[in-house]
Amino acid sequence: MNAETLETELHRRAAEVHTYLDSWFASLQEERGNAMGRLFESMAYSALGPGKRFRPVLALLAGESLKTPIMKTLPWAAAVEMVHTYSLIHDDLPCMDDDDERRGRPTNHKAFDEATALLAGDALLTEAFGLIGEAYSGLGTTAGKLVSVLAQAAGAQGMVGGQSLDLAAEKAGRVSLEDLERIHELKTGRLIRAAVEGAAIVAEAPAKTVAAFAQYGARLGLAFQIADDILDSAQDGQDGRSYIAHLGLEGTREILASVSEEARVALNEIPHAHPALYALIDWNQNREK
Repeated sequence: MNAETLETELHRRAAEVHTYLDSWFASLQEERGNAMGRLFESMAYSALGPGKRFRPVLALLAGESLKTPIMKTLPWAAAVEMVHTYSLIHDDLPCMDDDDERRGRPTNHKAFDEATALLAGDALLTEAFGLIGEAYSGLGTTAGKLVSVLAQAAGAQGMVGGQSLDLAAEKAGRVSLEDLERIHELKTGRLIRAAVEGAAIVAEAPAKTVAAFAQYGARLGLAFQIADDILDSAQDGQDGRSYIAHLGLEGTREILASVSEEARVALNEIPHAHPALYALIDWNQNREK
């Protein structure tokens, strides 16, 4: 699959996720009226704003690999995107990364205010679990499994824990290679892993297939962070919290190739894996931005 075809595949599925989220927000507003006011506007501002929707798109591709109807996977994909959006809102706050702009627009706390942004993130996180419970309550233990996967990806064992380690590393100015991989695994990799792992759970796939998707997502997530390190070093120079600082450019490229191959090996364990899942590995390994 060439880059142009891959982009088309990703864009089409991102549009499906956006449409679903837009409908979900419309239903929420109809149900609760104007009671949410500015909070609702803040939630929608970030959740429905521009973005690639990479994580939910991965979930849809995993679901398609397992022949799952898209409407069965979409609630899970949307919940993953809501959790990702919450994390971005909170990451941008002055007490975290203190960013004023994201995706060409003012960050949430700049468009609204810090308190509203904080609450919007909180609301998106909790509503994501409500969406899972409502959508999958009729599928036996599926809802409970999905809640567990997403909670681990988002909490102290995942994004929150990774952000905490990253803030500590930023203060120290340098981090060990082992801790660097741990930060990337928790802060970024866990939710990417959860996206595809959860889609396999929705499909009621065998445990071996669920594990293969989890491994694919984990290695792909790490590969994305390593590629980002390479690109960031070209733009901003070396950082003590990067693979480049530890291994140099060539060593980092070797690690990227190795981790990318691990993602391919995991995908090979999945019958009829969508070609776009393979293409994403190759695209990331060779991307220039």
